[in-house]
Amino acid sequence: PGTAIPHGSVFTATIYYHGTPLSGSGFFTHGLVHSVLPTGTNITFSLSDPFLAKDWWACKQDLNDKIDSADLWFTVADSLKAGSNGGLRQVVSLGNGTTQYRWHTNYPIDYYLISASVAPYVVHEQILTFGGSSDQMPIQHFVYDTASFYPLYKAALDSTPFMVDYLSSVYGRYPFWKEKYGHCTAPLGGGMEHQTMTTLGAYETPLIAHELGHQWWGDCVTFSSWRDVWLSEGFASFTELLYVEHFWGKVAAKLRRTGVFNRSMASVRGSVYVDDTSDVYRVFSSRLTYDKGAAVVHMLRYLAPNDSTFFAALRNYQQQYAYKTANSAQFQQVINATYGRNLDTFFMQWLYGEGYPIYSASWNQVGNRVFIKLDQSGSYPASVPVFSLPVPLGLHANGADTTVIAQFNTSSKVFEFDWAPRMTDLYIDPNNDIVNAAGLIFQDPGLSIEGQAATILHIAPNPSKGIWTISGLSGNNSIRLFDALGKEVVVTQASNSTFVLEAGQLPIGIYTLLIQPVTGGSIATFSLMKN
Repeated sequence: PGTAIPHGSVFTATIYYHGTPLSGSGFFTHGLVHSVLPTGTNITFSLSDPFLAKDWWACKQDLNDKIDSADLWFTVADSLKAGSNGGLRQVVSLGNGTTQYRWHTNYPIDYYLISASVAPYVVHEQILTFGGSSDQMPIQHFVYDTASFYPLYKAALDSTPFMVDYLSSVYGRYPFWKEKYGHCTAPLGGGMEHQTMTTLGAYETPLIAHELGHQWWGDCVTFSSWRDVWLSEGFASFTELLYVEHFWGKVAAKLRRTGVFNRSMASVRGSVYVDDTSDVYRVFSSRLTYDKGAAVVHMLRYLAPNDSTFFAALRNYQQQYAYKTANSAQFQQVINATYGRNLDTFFMQWLYGEGYPIYSASWNQVGNRVFIKLDQSGSYPASVPVFSLPVPLGLHANGADTTVIAQFNTSSKVFEFDWAPRMTDLYIDPNNDIVNAAGLIFQDPGLSIEGQAATILHIAPNPSKGIWTISGLSGNNSIRLFDALGKEVVVTQASNSTFVLEAGQLPIGIYTLLIQPVTGGSIATFSLMKN
């Protein structure tokens, strides 16, 4: 300015930011994307996530300094329409072959959520009346102007009000309800959760639910650091699971959750908490940020005293940080306070740690007493050697099933339960509520609480690169080693008190060792790791 502006004064600045944007397509390339559809239709849309808003407007790319409100005016040819954030205040014909679309949002918004999408759209609008209220909100769909597009995706689009209303009932009222929710269609591999106006490339209902979930998780409450992006993407991916459970049923939800869990275990390395924010593909890792992030949220639901407490915790977090930013530690504090218990170990292992538990089990039944010996090892023990979780165990008998919980935080422990039906099978985590891999499960006729102290065996080193030395043996023993798939890879006998088991030729992985006296008796099981 020509003269100094006194501290605390209010002033207005007009910034002219112009030029030709760089070309690019898809995510993480350039903030403004121009595409030509196979039909010849031109479309221009923004994709600022995570650091690309600067490509198309002058901004401060700071997650913790939200824009308090915004007027967004777009001048386009009369044949086009422009979709954006907030509410459409005016459509002004400028009389020179162009029309100006004037959008305004009065809610705080982060820089990467400012949106522009321009094409020869047609607009379909629905009115949502929130359950238990007379409050209403428009839902607007900007879709391609072709005869086939809207009829093809009408059913998915028409499901949006039901999703908004349902998620409002569990997460709290849709946070931008005084403006709108909507979709702008673009040739995009997925969706982008622009605040109040998602840019969407495919009208599949789980994807619609994912991007809608972001309006609470990422848009209303924004992560304060890209290290904490799971608070957005993990929660949105969990919202997919929640949608499937509510609208498709628990069987479909378990199937989808199993896929999420399995993908999260495709590698043992990496934490949900982002260790390298300079690598955009690490920030948006589908395995860690999305799948394992969603798994962490589901496991928090499993650990809650009940669903009411879980959703109350999420609403408390929403209310405390609405339209602001928050980090993982602050979310953790809200969970601890609402649950009334300390879950610091859980967060340390699952958010900041790497890997997952691998469980093996043996079982026996004596009268009405069921004995279950659980063994576990971490898939990446350098980070988390032993996980601390309540492990659900499914007991099966002909015509009867029950689930018991084993509070398990050691490498090996024997549990005892009372159950009268004649047990025939044991299942670890039958509802797939915790991320884990299962090793060998078998019946051991000699297993009991009393029998565990009879022999103390020691195996070292574990993990091992070359050999495992077993000490403390008594008499002749059968030695059997199984890989993670249950395939027997070693079978031999040991007649001395110390036995060396060769591991050099074995592939890297988790193994289950069974030791049993040749004359019969209790089987000792151990989880071994070859690295």
